[in-house]
Amino acid sequence: MTKYIVLGINATLTSDLLKPTRKGLDAMPAYTMRTQRGNPRRTKIVCTLGPASRSEERIAHLIDAGMNVARINCSHGSHDEHRETYARLRSVAAEMGRSLAILFDLSGPKIRVGAFDEAGIELKRGSRLTFVEGDGEGTVDAMTSTYPALITDLEVGDEVYLDDGNLRLRVAEKTESSAICVVEVGGLLKPRKGINLPGSRVSAPALTEKDEADLELAAELGADFVALSFVREAEHVNELRERLKLLNSNAQIVSKIEKPQAIENLEAIIEASDAVMVARGDLGVELPVERVPGVQRQIIRSAARHLKPVIVATQMMESMINSPRPTRAEVSDVANAIHDGCDAVMLSAETASGSYPIETVRTVSEVAIDTERLMIEERANAPMTVSAHGDPYRQAIVSGAEHIAATLHAKFIVVRSESGLTARYLSKLRGICPIIAANPDSTVLRRHALLWGVIPVKTAERDNEIPSMDVELAHLARELFRLGLGMPHDKMVVVSHFPWGEQRPPNSIRAIRIGDAIDQLRDPEY
Repeated sequence: MTKYIVLGINATLTSDLLKPTRKGLDAMPAYTMRTQRGNPRRTKIVCTLGPASRSEERIAHLIDAGMNVARINCSHGSHDEHRETYARLRSVAAEMGRSLAILFDLSGPKIRVGAFDEAGIELKRGSRLTFVEGDGEGTVDAMTSTYPALITDLEVGDEVYLDDGNLRLRVAEKTESSAICVVEVGGLLKPRKGINLPGSRVSAPALTEKDEADLELAAELGADFVALSFVREAEHVNELRERLKLLNSNAQIVSKIEKPQAIENLEAIIEASDAVMVARGDLGVELPVERVPGVQRQIIRSAARHLKPVIVATQMMESMINSPRPTRAEVSDVANAIHDGCDAVMLSAETASGSYPIETVRTVSEVAIDTERLMIEERANAPMTVSAHGDPYRQAIVSGAEHIAATLHAKFIVVRSESGLTARYLSKLRGICPIIAANPDSTVLRRHALLWGVIPVKTAERDNEIPSMDVELAHLARELFRLGLGMPHDKMVVVSHFPWGEQRPPNSIRAIRIGDAIDQLRDPEY
């Protein structure tokens, strides 16, 4: 027996219940391992897997450095490669005892120039480039593309950007089968580079044939999230959701906001989605670049109102592809995105093909922790509100729980999360306490991977019998201790529903010490 004296209260606990194991400490979620001044990191990190990071050893290092979601980019690699990467991710995460979500990012109707000489074509200002129908090898006088309706969608006067906006053309003439463009900003054009049409309303379908095949693979493997590229309206999201249902997939949908039409339909798109991504790469080409910071903030705020997590992506730590240290501007960019209210930041080439993938994740984690510390200090005495689109009853419960937790200096707020709705409410409060989302189902827990400040903790299966709230809480408290997340004297505030075991909104708030909860397991009544 081990005796603890906690704030003048005796808590007698059996040593076998309390002894933390090395395995338990190893099983801590990655974002609780790297701390600063005792604070766990709240912001989540999405890492793109690629040649520099898909080995089992690199995956383990990425998880340990702070990766919460692994992104498989369907624009690159074969299905066999994706299967192998997926299997490695699941195997390594299970071996490490970590909750790691996997996101399949569909290519979408990305428009590209066709194939031609690999050496490229030098386009000079004032010269002409003619787009034609078909998919053969292209030339300056007959350039093909991957988009059959390109000529139909273009109008005289439209701007055409190539290679992520590095080259700019303008449509000067148009026939039934061609569009003749004048080069306004020239440069070297390589095969299969991207085409952006910021002034055109692209009529491409939401899902291409390739997307359909990639989606079937994602559903078969059991992806946790599917990202939909080039969303333009809510109907595109609904179409994807119907396809997922037909494939018996519960994957959540991340809508990538990267087209002007998506900004026009932003509220409806966010409402239809499970999460959104500020995809600044194409967005910065489709919109004037000076508008991107304001639009980023607009998307983040709209997502917060709808209680949806939001990822900020593209060039977060671009210089770390080749450098072990980021620029000061990149550090500020990450910090400002977090301060604006994003739930996660995404790394692309930095982790997929860069020279310093592990160092990049560690750097983002350190920047996040320090930014969050300042945010928490700023919010300590500030009134907190939740989404205007939410349920006022649930808002009152979670706001009350956060206030009680702050008053008692609680270590955690705990929810037994099924749908994740209560966890999302708490997350959007951006409160002082980290949030424990507890559930015996690993699949359910991985849905929380994008929620700011939420730590998923797997609880033990209880057969078909529904235990009492005291028993469930006691086992959860013991698990928190074994994982090294809390000590017997730490207080937690529990948000739950009564009667226990029924599916209903939370209606109960309870404050209890971890040690007192664990001690109930010694009672013969339990």
